[in-house]
Amino acid sequence: MSRRAASALAVALLLLVTDASAQHPADAEPAQLPRARAPGEDAEQPRCEQAFIEHVYKATKPSVVRITRPDGGLGTGFVFHSNRHIATALHVVDLGRDVRVEFPGGKQTTAEVVAWDDEHDLAILELAEPTDAPPLLPRTSIAIGAPILAIGNPYGDLPRFSRELEGLLNFSVSQGIVSAKTDALIQTDAVLSPGNSGGPMLSCDGHVVAVADKLLEARIGFGVPVVHLTNLVAQIGTRKFLGQWTGRDSSIGIAWNIDTATYFGPYIGGSLVGFDRVSVTTRLGILFAGKGTTDEPIVDRSVRRIFGELVLGYRVLLFPYAFPTYLTFGVGVLGTFDRGTETRLGASLGPAGCVGATCVATLSAKSSDIRGGGVEPLANVVLHLGGLEGSYGYALDVLNPEYSTHRVLVGLSF
Repeated sequence: MSRRAASALAVALLLLVTDASAQHPADAEPAQLPRARAPGEDAEQPRCEQAFIEHVYKATKPSVVRITRPDGGLGTGFVFHSNRHIATALHVVDLGRDVRVEFPGGKQTTAEVVAWDDEHDLAILELAEPTDAPPLLPRTSIAIGAPILAIGNPYGDLPRFSRELEGLLNFSVSQGIVSAKTDALIQTDAVLSPGNSGGPMLSCDGHVVAVADKLLEARIGFGVPVVHLTNLVAQIGTRKFLGQWTGRDSSIGIAWNIDTATYFGPYIGGSLVGFDRVSVTTRLGILFAGKGTTDEPIVDRSVRRIFGELVLGYRVLLFPYAFPTYLTFGVGVLGTFDRGTETRLGASLGPAGCVGATCVATLSAKSSDIRGGGVEPLANVVLHLGGLEGSYGYALDVLNPEYSTHRVLVGLSF
């Protein structure tokens, strides 16, 4: 046999042996999920089976809840620690009022905050009644590059406004990997959208590795490592949660001031709200005067009023959840700064020095500068009806009550 023939035969035998080994691997075993571990127990990274997304979603979905704030805000949570407790992000429930919790099957109940962590934006709620859904278990270690799932309510309010979206966007699942991590945050490319906040971020064995917290860009999301949540359990029931101070009720609209003249123009405003009950509101605007209310005829008027107000208010929630409506009663101060000119018609007798019948009445126009303004005590009431703001205020001129100001605002609030 020639050397070339011998080489060809050796190659053929090698290919045959390799193909047989590939079809019948000696040590092949089907991938299996690791056993469930007790809360807080650390372990090696789980091996992920091929269909883990479907299995994890089906297994954990009964324990994932939709959280609705009384002001209409929306977030996600999940059963954790016991069948009476829900974990979520603190900013989902920071109003300090009872929230509504809805399970995938449609069951609804209320809950209150019983533990919270400002630094890591975490909260634990206690349900008004226990649930049959099992608590999700934590995994305190996850490797960079490991697959991760996020379950939540992305844009979960949209189905209310679009018939085409009915049945969608509730308890959706998205997949990604752990891109980076620190002690404070886990970074992932799993899709997180408004409504996902507070939901579980899961490893391929269905354990919670983080709580969905914030979105930096369309494909960069962050979660708080679950170890901070397990540490928070020890604080359950040790203090009472009243709520936080947040910036809210930014507004823009049209203002009227009615006193010696009618002033009309745009305004902007905003509030710092604490515990969803107390508000500190400031507004600024520039108004332009009409012809006024005096008996003298005004030929021309060009007067500008710059106004500002600072009001301390108490907010009453009239209708929560679906169409949140607030009525706010407040007291404060209204400051005005008026500058401009006006021209009035008047009668004058002439010529100079005339007496009796020798005098002739003539019309004349007289221009004068307008300089006014001041600071007055203000009482007002504000109605926030969804995204609309309407307000009436009365600013008392202490020295001349007949010059007191009626203040009306109509605008959009967001």
